Amino acid sequence: MNAHPGLDLFFFILRRVGVEVLVIGGVVTNQCVEAAVRDACDLGYRVILVEDGCAAVAPELHAASLRALNKVYCHVRSTAEVVEEIERWTT
Repeated sequence: MNAHPGLDLFFFILRRVGVEVLVIGGVVTNQCVEAAVRDACDLGYRVILVEDGCAAVAPELHAASLRALNKVYCHVRSTAEVVEEIERWTT
């Protein structure tokens, strides 16, 4: 059970259509984004967090959140790195 209403259904639908990897970005890194990353990881998804695709109120909060999540809950990558990885998957 997820603390965010509706996300259980969202994750269920993703699983039913075969999604295994989630690329996540958004606002606020140290709150909503971090919660989404942790939830997705806990549900067994491979998670890529786009470091330049999210932000926090203060740069140090953003950086601390990225450090805490990287290699534990997700792989932190730049937009350019994500694009390269997607291109490798599709060729």
